[in-house]
Amino acid sequence: MEAPFKVLSDGDKVLPPPLQAAIDKIVEKEGYITYKTVNRSISTSGGNFLANLFEVDIKGKTVDGDKETNIFIKNKMDDIQVTIIDVAECYSLENFFYGHLSKLYDDIQNKANIPVEERYNMVKSYDAMNPNAIILENLAKKGFTTVHRMEVAPLKFAQLSVQQLARFHGLSWVLEEQHPEYFAKKIRSLKFTLQFNDDYQKFIDNMSTYTDKCVDEDQKDKLNKFKSGFLETLKKNHFDNAGIRCCLCHGDYRANNILVKKDGDNITEVIPVDYQLLYYGCPVLDFIYFIFLCTDQEFRRNHLNDLKDLYYESLRMFLKYFNMDVESVYPRREFETEYKKRLDFGLAYSLLLTPILFTNDDDVPDIAKDDLGTLSVTPDPKMDERVRGLLDDFEKWGIFR
Repeated sequence: MEAPFKVLSDGDKVLPPPLQAAIDKIVEKEGYITYKTVNRSISTSGGNFLANLFEVDIKGKTVDGDKETNIFIKNKMDDIQVTIIDVAECYSLENFFYGHLSKLYDDIQNKANIPVEERYNMVKSYDAMNPNAIILENLAKKGFTTVHRMEVAPLKFAQLSVQQLARFHGLSWVLEEQHPEYFAKKIRSLKFTLQFNDDYQKFIDNMSTYTDKCVDEDQKDKLNKFKSGFLETLKKNHFDNAGIRCCLCHGDYRANNILVKKDGDNITEVIPVDYQLLYYGCPVLDFIYFIFLCTDQEFRRNHLNDLKDLYYESLRMFLKYFNMDVESVYPRREFETEYKKRLDFGLAYSLLLTPILFTNDDDVPDIAKDDLGTLSVTPDPKMDERVRGLLDDFEKWGIFR
């Protein structure tokens, strides 16, 4: 486990004027009479690629006495060169989630009297009217951390994360049931924002040079055959949703985007974050993405089936609060069918992103500004075992052949 943030400045960081204006609005809204602020720039040790990150601590007095407000800011980088994603749209999506949807989700859960321990967890956000920034409560101050991207997910972390994912999907279906016009206008229209263009193909080809080194000779022909349809695999899974039950999907549900809190050695709570890739699509893709980016072969051998059961049972129990039958909303048979049908999605994204996830903290590339076709990484040797385990599993399941 690691702290989610590494301090890069000593507490005297001058914020860009739009961010300072946002902080001034928060100070006013929080009722400070006198106050001082401490600003720091921070890093997520390779967990964030499209933002400059800041901590702001506000300490002072209100009419009710002493007060402290701890803020985390994710601010859009300038001069982003990457062409495979619309960064402005990413910030628009996350501002939509925290500025509108999270409040609606809170209201829905409050009206259903869902106990705290069975709710979908969200970070408190501050509405400061800045389209280029996400401004949240800094939960690092309350002991939340993240699982390092190279680490195999601890079982308890995986269990709590899968439960939260089921509730996130469940809320989408509840929203559709309770607010059909809003859902049709705001949710069903959300398309996946990554652009599967020529630059994306160059990114695939580039990352393949790293995963190819992990492959045994007898698997290379099979891998080359799979890679020949790599881009089409991603397109098919993200856009071919005819005849299936869709919902709002997270789009990037992995360890770096899930905050975790511990009591001693025991993991007690997780909170999903980072909603910049929200889209309307097949819910099983979020589950597959999490499993194959956060676990190794041994973990999957011991726990994969149990986590599938846990996802579906968590969805069942959550929908019960709204008098909705899970078999009517999302039948288990459809979940299993789509899981098997879309396993190739798990292999594709694992092969694509594992070299990045296994890059050492001091060697993380600047994805926002570097050419993805020539991006250079130095993966940790632990990547070899992870990739071999992936290929062995997918070969056994008939996806890699």
